[in-house]
Amino acid sequence: MEFSTNVDMISVCNADGSLLPLRFRFEDHDRCVRRVQVLEILACREIKYITVEAYEYTCRARTEEREELMRVRYAVRSHRWSLFQGEQS
Repeated sequence: MEFSTNVDMISVCNADGSLLPLRFRFEDHDRCVRRVQVLEILACREIKYITVEAYEYTCRARTEEREELMRVRYAVRSHRWSLFQGEQS
């Protein structure tokens, strides 16, 4: 099962209109603020459903001196960024 967490994102909008995530922060399940630096964007895909239009980025990112693969999603209509994670144990 997956869940999403809203994030505060710093991104760049290129001249062609594409968005590139750079850094973000979010509160984890312990209410600690985690800061994340995007090192590399591995994939970007457009998501279109009936009421949802979004872009999902798979990124190599650094959190607290540890590298991880993360998925972040930008919802076009609401202008919100979210982090998608697997179920926590």
